[in-house]
Amino acid sequence: MISERIKEIQRICEEICWQDRVSGSEGNKKVRNFIKKYLKESGFRPRSESFEVNKAMPISATLRADGVSYEVKPLIGSLWGEVSGEVVLLRELGGDEELKGKLVAMPVGGTRESEKAKFLRAKKANALIVYMDELDVYYSGTLGEVRFFGVSATREVVKELKGKKAILNVKTRQRKIRGENVFVEFGRGPIVYLIAHYDTKPGVLGAIDNGLSVAFLLVLARELYGFEELPFRIRVLFTDCEELGLEGSYHHVLHIRNVFYAINLDSIGWKNPAVIYKDGAGYNGKLINEKFFRHLIDMRVDIPFVESKTGMSDHVPFKEKGVETLFLSSNPFTFRHTELDDVHAIDWEVVRVWYETVSYFVRRLHRL
Repeated sequence: MISERIKEIQRICEEICWQDRVSGSEGNKKVRNFIKKYLKESGFRPRSESFEVNKAMPISATLRADGVSYEVKPLIGSLWGEVSGEVVLLRELGGDEELKGKLVAMPVGGTRESEKAKFLRAKKANALIVYMDELDVYYSGTLGEVRFFGVSATREVVKELKGKKAILNVKTRQRKIRGENVFVEFGRGPIVYLIAHYDTKPGVLGAIDNGLSVAFLLVLARELYGFEELPFRIRVLFTDCEELGLEGSYHHVLHIRNVFYAINLDSIGWKNPAVIYKDGAGYNGKLINEKFFRHLIDMRVDIPFVESKTGMSDHVPFKEKGVETLFLSSNPFTFRHTELDDVHAIDWEVVRVWYETVSYFVRRLHRL
């Protein structure tokens, strides 16, 4: 039976994980319609909620030095315009380096891009250039609400330009984006949420982050719908605009009440399964994490509990409302927010373990 459900998750992934699902895009709309259609065919009556956000979305960017132009990628939220300066490398925040007027290259990780941008702006640097240490590919990131110049370059471009005077030209477009969450619910009593976002960063197919989790919850919802022993209400929520700053989740929690727990699935399916007990917004729910820990022991499943200093996902707005949260993910996830995150990156044996573990956990949650 489990193998048939995994095959169905694979089928759905093949359907949706080759789509560009950036919020506001045609691919995003197609996948949202697929989610609704699948839920209807499974016997649900899906509900939607719409909202609008304004974001500076990437168009193009270049770095020019010694007469050579290098393509780079704007970060979401970057300013539009041109700045110049020496390209310098900074491994981490802090220190007494003179950064005024510099184009500062920093590796991905350690702290979020928004924190790096705040620090560099205070040091009067001209721009942030992020790159990946482990891979020579572009990283798709965001500056949040920090007004600063920010781009992503490959490791080799940073290596080539280090110490050179360069001109950075960035083009972004301020867009009003209409987001839409989709959700279904069944059962009675206090609510337990199962959450996954269906949007992606620009230029990223996002099979593991987070198309797989969407497919996972579509299949799991259909399975749980026929289970009559649950003493609570299940609400399965598919959010939009997570990659733009958790916007869909923040909109949804404006009117929530009577919520027991929120279980968020984001970037499961990589070879390093993990429960994130503490993330960029602090500790997650003590009680539900203890329940899940006992559940893993009972099932003899080895999934580590780890801290992620930069981890932020759709459970955070629920946590800020006082809801007990459980964050299921992968850590580290090397391909996160890169072009390498496609269906070929999914570890299906890990998916099988997650499915067996999560489906049984929800069914016995009230007894743990």
